[in-house]
Parts: sequence; C-alpha cells; structure tokens
Amino acid sequence: MTPVEEWPAADALALRERLAQHATPVLLRGLVGGWPAVHAGRASPMGICDYLSRFDRGVEVFATKTRASARGVMGYNDALTDFAFVKARMTLAEFIGHLHAYRSADTAPAIAAQCAKVGEVIPGFLDENRLAALPGVMPNFWLGNALTVPVHHDHPHNLACVVAGRRRFTLFAPDQVGNLYIGPLEHTPSGAPISVVHPDPPDVARYPRYRDALASAVVAELSPGDALYIPPLWFHQVQALEKVNLLVNYWWPVAAAQDLPSPSAALMQAIRVLNGLPPAQRDAWAAMFDHYLVQRDIDPAAHVPDAWQGVLARRR
Repeated sequence: MTPVEEWPAADALALRERLAQHATPVLLRGLVGGWPAVHAGRASPMGICDYLSRFDRGVEVFATKTRASARGVMGYNDALTDFAFVKARMTLAEFIGHLHAYRSADTAPAIAAQCAKVGEVIPGFLDENRLAALPGVMPNFWLGNALTVPVHHDHPHNLACVVAGRRRFTLFAPDQVGNLYIGPLEHTPSGAPISVVHPDPPDVARYPRYRDALASAVVAELSPGDALYIPPLWFHQVQALEKVNLLVNYWWPVAAAQDLPSPSAALMQAIRVLNGLPPAQRDAWAAMFDHYLVQRDIDPAAHVPDAWQGVLARRR
C-alpha cells in the first residue's frame, strides 16, 4: 500500500481552505503536538485519562464492547445476522475505570467511548487544546483500547487528530465502493454503512474483490500530535494500536445549498425509486445520472440560455 501524502504542519486558518480543496487524504505530522493533552498522554500510559478526568462533568457517553468472536473489530458477526459488539451508556469516569481494569488483561475485549461531544462531556478541554484552523467547529473524541473500526466513510470533511496512542488508517478512494463489500445502508453500527469484511485477516475467498481494493489503498500511521485529513466519501478503516488511545476529530460540512436535502438522502431516495426497475431501465437511468449529475465530460446546460437553465444551473 502507498503512504498517504504528507504536508508540513501549520495550524492556521488558511489550512481549512487548503484542505477542503484537496481531493485526497493528507497527513499533517505534529499538527497538534503542542497540545497539553498530547503531553499528558505521553507522560504515562493512563496520563491522558487523568487529564480528561479534570474536565469530566458526569455526562454519559456511548461505550461499545466487542464480543469474543469479533477479534477486536467493531463490525458484524461472520453470519451477518447481528453486530459483533454491545453498546451501553455510562459516565466517562465509569468508562475510564473499565479501560484501566482491562489494561493488565491479555485477552480483554476491545472497548471504546465513541463520538462523544467534547463540548458536552469535557468542555474545559477546548480551553487548553485549540485548533486555530477550524474555529467554531465542535470536535468529538474517541477513547478506548486496541479496537478496529471497519471500513466506512463520512459525508463531511474530516480532520482526525491523534492525542494519545497510535492509530493506523487504511484509506480507499470513493470509486472502490464496489470492491469493499459495504453492508446494509440502514442496519449500521452508528449511522455510517461499514464493510462486512473482517480485516484480520480479510477472507478474500469469500470477498475476492477486496483484494483489488487493498491494492489501491493508501495507509497512514499516526503518532500522538499527528493529524490526518480525510476528504468527504473517502473510505477508511481505523485501527487503535495501544491499550489506551485518544483521538479528537473535527467534521465540517461540504458547502451546499442549505434548503436542499443532503446528497445521502437523495441517494437513498433514488435507490428506493429505481431499484424495482428492470435492468434495461436501470441502465437507461444510469446514463441520465452520469450525464446530468456526474457531468464528467459534458456540461449538460452549456447550450441552454442562463435564464432557462433552472436546476441545471451550476452552483459554485
């Protein structure tokens, strides 16, 4: 696999626009290396938990724990009949207690407090650990032990900052969607559809196209203080590699008309409407979608007067 492109780290307002205009992932070494939280995580194995406890307000988080058969992956079971993990709500202090108890166990389950709002659970964290590049964007935090989140994608721009532990990201371009064996669009672990392929190791006899996806992948391993920009719809698998890991991520939306449905809602509606058509009709509509939506080679409204372009008018 090819390493992700790297840029010199520069936490400045101009970074947001530069990233948003970039079509592929970017690794920013040391972008948040000056954060006090990063220094606390480096000081001792549980240092980051002690640091977070200073800001704890007793707000509950969603915690996940993998089943034994999951082998540390927060996905589906092999039969694709259920999830390979369980969820519970608990306070951050209770979760940190579990994390501490599992540190000394060689066969401990993988656990994580996922997508917790920094501003709600540990609001004081923001006063000491600021990201100048994304003012006003409320981050989330992901705390846990050695856990793998299967291949999935996000619709917004994503900047993932490793605060404690190490994380390995394996990333796939959106055009690999057909090789990744994405599971149900509705029955998902947390809203985002995920690949049904267990990554350790991938069963390429059962999922042969996954081999082609891996051949196209790019990879980045992040240490504390590093950050990774993931463009919208880029698929990514995230492996937390230590017994204590903390990631803080920032999602910010793609510029779009505020009064229109999201692209994901439009996709789901199109699937519902077109899925029952015979193959010839689906092929015909595929040509229409390619011409009017993708607009790869031809502007479908170039020959139409501006006043009559209607929905075809480009929004730039």
